[in-house]
Amino acid sequence: MPRFERSVLLYNGAAGASMNQEILPLVISPLAKASKQLTLVQTETKEEFEEACISYADSADVLFVAGGDGTVHSAVQALCNLEDAPILGILPGGTCNDFARTLEIPISLDEAAQALADGEVKNVDIALANNHSFLNFAGIGLITDASSNIDSNLKERYGKLSYFMSALQMIRQAESFAVSLEIDGVPYNENAVLVLVMNGKSIGTHMFPLAEIDPTDGLLDVFVIQTSSIAAIREWFSLSQPDTVTDELEHITHFKGKNIVLKTEAEMDVDTDGEIYLKTPLEIKMQPQNIKMLVPKPQEQAF
Repeated sequence: MPRFERSVLLYNGAAGASMNQEILPLVISPLAKASKQLTLVQTETKEEFEEACISYADSADVLFVAGGDGTVHSAVQALCNLEDAPILGILPGGTCNDFARTLEIPISLDEAAQALADGEVKNVDIALANNHSFLNFAGIGLITDASSNIDSNLKERYGKLSYFMSALQMIRQAESFAVSLEIDGVPYNENAVLVLVMNGKSIGTHMFPLAEIDPTDGLLDVFVIQTSSIAAIREWFSLSQPDTVTDELEHITHFKGKNIVLKTEAEMDVDTDGEIYLKTPLEIKMQPQNIKMLVPKPQEQAF
């Protein structure tokens, strides 16, 4: 018996033949078996996608969105202010698929569709940055420079590797900046080349399996990377080791909190979930367990 009364699958028609001929056939069968009614909706623009999320929200049990982190970010923007938003299911079809990795949704689309069709619902935290929602992270410094300077030809050719190539180039040019932080009312002054406010565990496919990072705990994890030295880079990659103790790091400072104010001397770009449209100063407020999301069953994943 189907578990969902009505499901809607939203996908980007502008992605072309690969979406229609390769991706959709992988996901339709498991989603259809789990749904009494499955509606496919093709959108062409970001605005059309967000409008579709809102228009189908009243009648759908679950919205499945096929796409990358930008698509998920748009869906959250559309759904976060609704009083009774439908369940959101991520079908990872982008370059990095970072929040899907955080939820341990399989990156293979057919496996992802089956895992979500058989999965369970979790209440997941959302954060508001200057009243704009994000699921995975907000960052300033190196991360915005790397995102802004990705060569589109390299991205098309090398996919996720293009982010690392751009980051390596930016590291060589990195200059530190002064940043003022207020975390749950406590002030801190730091120098940094990168500040990350994280709700998820993955950025550019780089996983942080630290116990502290949990998208359901009602807290944000703030990492201040002070320099772009080799020692700092080593510490950055050490965060991928589950036995890393952040209090022992010398070039990275780690904070936790619910409400964060971030100020810089000069206005700086802010990257939220890979999208750059905000500027500092930044006020971030945690919205605990504000959105319902499909995740694989416990025996298949664990936060």
